[in-house]
Amino acid sequence: MKYLKGMVESMKPPSGRPYRCLAWALCLVALIVHPAVGPVSAGLTEDDGEMFLSCRADNDCVLTPTPVGEEQVSDQTSANFVQTEVITFEFTMDPPQRHVALLPEILEELEIDFKHQTNAGSLFRPAMELRLILGENVNDWSFEASTLPDLASSTYKLEDEQLDLSAGRVLWNDEPVRLVFSVTLDRPGTWALNMRGASFLSFNIPWSIDAQEANMDEPSSTSQPVSTGFEEVHRGALVGEDHDCWAFEVETHEVLRLLVEWTSVPIEIEQPHPIPDLITAAGRLSPNPDVVIDDDGETLRITYRWRALPTGDYTLCMHGSPDKIQPYMWTGVFGYEGMGPTDPSGFTAASYYPQGAAHVGNADDPSALSDQGFGMLLASLAMFGLFLVVALRPTTAYSVRFGLFVPGVLMLLVGGILHPIWAIAGEVQHPEEITLDELIEMRLQQLWDISAEGVPEQTLATHTGATWGMLEGERLQLKLDIEETIPMDDGRWQLVVPELSSMRLDQIIFSQVSKGAGQQTQEGMLESQTVRFILLAGRSLLLDLLMLEAMLVVDEAPTSSVFHIDVEMVSAPASGSVAVPAWSTRPSSVDASDWVRLQVALFPERISISLCDCDLDLLDVTFQPSQGFDSRDIPPSWGVESASGLLPYGGALMMAGMAMGLSATWMEVQRQRRAEAMAESYASPQTSDWD
Repeated sequence: MKYLKGMVESMKPPSGRPYRCLAWALCLVALIVHPAVGPVSAGLTEDDGEMFLSCRADNDCVLTPTPVGEEQVSDQTSANFVQTEVITFEFTMDPPQRHVALLPEILEELEIDFKHQTNAGSLFRPAMELRLILGENVNDWSFEASTLPDLASSTYKLEDEQLDLSAGRVLWNDEPVRLVFSVTLDRPGTWALNMRGASFLSFNIPWSIDAQEANMDEPSSTSQPVSTGFEEVHRGALVGEDHDCWAFEVETHEVLRLLVEWTSVPIEIEQPHPIPDLITAAGRLSPNPDVVIDDDGETLRITYRWRALPTGDYTLCMHGSPDKIQPYMWTGVFGYEGMGPTDPSGFTAASYYPQGAAHVGNADDPSALSDQGFGMLLASLAMFGLFLVVALRPTTAYSVRFGLFVPGVLMLLVGGILHPIWAIAGEVQHPEEITLDELIEMRLQQLWDISAEGVPEQTLATHTGATWGMLEGERLQLKLDIEETIPMDDGRWQLVVPELSSMRLDQIIFSQVSKGAGQQTQEGMLESQTVRFILLAGRSLLLDLLMLEAMLVVDEAPTSSVFHIDVEMVSAPASGSVAVPAWSTRPSSVDASDWVRLQVALFPERISISLCDCDLDLLDVTFQPSQGFDSRDIPPSWGVESASGLLPYGGALMMAGMAMGLSATWMEVQRQRRAEAMAESYASPQTSDWD
């Protein structure tokens, strides 16, 4: 862990006060390393992150991890409303930061205990301007002056403040860290800055590394490689534009394997991983090897395999990039064909998405869904026309017409015509909506674009961690066609997405790679962008689809197979490691605490993405789901809407209307037959007596 060291300086006050110039000009200028600080604890800390304003003596004040020194520095002021006095304190970390650290997004707490008591004995809190400088990032806060005396002394306090890290989250070696605040005094009296634990700041550094310690085995240069044995274990780090080179002898072999394991680091500073140069004694590069890449989110393992290289002396060189740092370990193996799990034979021909990993419902009792269709509507229109013809006949009895026909026709109109028309209209894809296939295509294109060389690392991390590729402020409008649902133990229903049952992750990822094939400059080799994209896409797409599966839950049993999602995305704490962020945005309709609980419960036990650049490019996804995920972790309704009709029981209303109409029709037909029979009986000719 690293410790923050700084200094406090009171700048010269307005002219005319020479005593203050002598007393406080550069009052706290020397930074002395605290005795508790060891050689591996230089810079920002990963521990509790508390830094205290301390002053052991005049001109010997520090910002220490523990409160030490004097309890207070104070002085008199003769300031007034006409001629104010500004006192500036500055805390600077010195010696400079020796570690590379990832800055937090939140300043947990900052408290400055500064008091100003007037000559009359009243306590006033003067105005303060505060600035925190972290590398190239500058954060400013302001505190207004109190207009009335304080009954009790109050401090200047900030809690859970969002830090502006627009210039980058990485704090590099020798970059400045300063805390500066200025107090404006407008009343005569006595001011005091209280220390010994009363004034401090607190933030937790999520990650840091001692670059010098990590780079323990660094070879000098390409011209002076370090002699070693190929099968020994080597540890080091690529720091910036390092060229780490080793010289060794290649013995007789059938297969030569180079195993490189990269330690996980934040994506902002991760080194690219091009194929190392394996150079013969004659200065020639060896042929391109087969490459197998395995990424489980914690370590990145790359295996390079050459077949039957000529024996002799070789030099291996690994090359870094500016402003990047990443530790590694490598070793070599002389082996034989078919030996070990890193061969192409260890890969399957296809890598499917593990559908159902986020299902918590009863998959053995699914309910089939279908769209509205036009059958019900056409039947209802035909019956509606028939009923109107019969009901409008002038001979129809009023009791039948108004007791059965009219109610039945109205019920049929609402339940059998208006209801399905409304449902059919709701099942149509809106112009601004996209389908799941289009969402996946957009996500892959997004990951491909940000994987290109030259893309800022902060941009890469932001887009990679965005849920479904949707950034803060963007709107997700999605249309889903669902074939069946499964009941959950809490009465809700989970939707089953049919496209996921046969989705080949390798196929769609390599399809995106083929679209960008024109950007590759060396045929047959895994370009830096291609490798980065495949690893990011395999992991990000799996997590995106896992989150979508988990959240496709509705409260009521749906009646339509078409669903719409329309939500705005907002920022959220990322899940996973700092090196591979995930789910850093959430729907605004999901409560923040519900989202965090879902993240913790849903995040897989293990995800491993393996890539083989062999005769055929192969991708393998090893996935171990979380064991503690259940229905209680899924948030309440958040925006998944079924394309329902006009009424919740439109079908029943239609059937009731048809039944009433048919009953009325049957009664009318029977009444008409009886009337015709009676008329025929009266119209029959009577037998004449003359005949």
